[in-house]
Amino acid sequence: MENKNNIDFPISLQKDGYSIRHLQINDTESLAKNGNDKEIWLNMRNEFPYPFTSTDAEILITRAREEANTLVVAIANEQEAVGVISLLIHNDIRCHSGVLSYWIGREFWGQGIGTNAINALTKYAFSTLGLIRVYAKVFSTNIGSIRALEKNGFHKEGHFKKGVFKEGKFIDQVLYAKVI
Repeated sequence: MENKNNIDFPISLQKDGYSIRHLQINDTESLAKNGNDKEIWLNMRNEFPYPFTSTDAEILITRAREEANTLVVAIANEQEAVGVISLLIHNDIRCHSGVLSYWIGREFWGQGIGTNAINALTKYAFSTLGLIRVYAKVFSTNIGSIRALEKNGFHKEGHFKKGVFKEGKFIDQVLYAKVI
């Protein structure tokens, strides 16, 4: 992947006043505020802590700058970072594929912001990073995320029965992908 510091951000979203852009240290408090929600945590890997504190947000921002094969950026409006979207670029035989991950604060759900962020980062992955496949693994119970992927032309490729174990129970996981 090209040097993340040279990436041409921000990328404007089709939603007035929203963009995806590099994470900044001054995003710490807004990320902590928007990410500290059990409903978000319930749909994330356990490495995303709950509660999600300012310290956790700082760690996220620091790691975003250090990760060699992962692009981690803010979903933001003019006032604050409202969420995060990332793309992990594989290496070796899967070097033209990337895994998409994202979360957005509950206050911003249902407004098309996450859908537009997925669209923008996926287009960027294909047109600038040269990927031919972008995919996401989501919990089958995360209907909003599934809808956002489908609206962006992602297709269901797999269903993993009891694919994840979260909060003491097994949950199915689904794989959605977009290929050019």
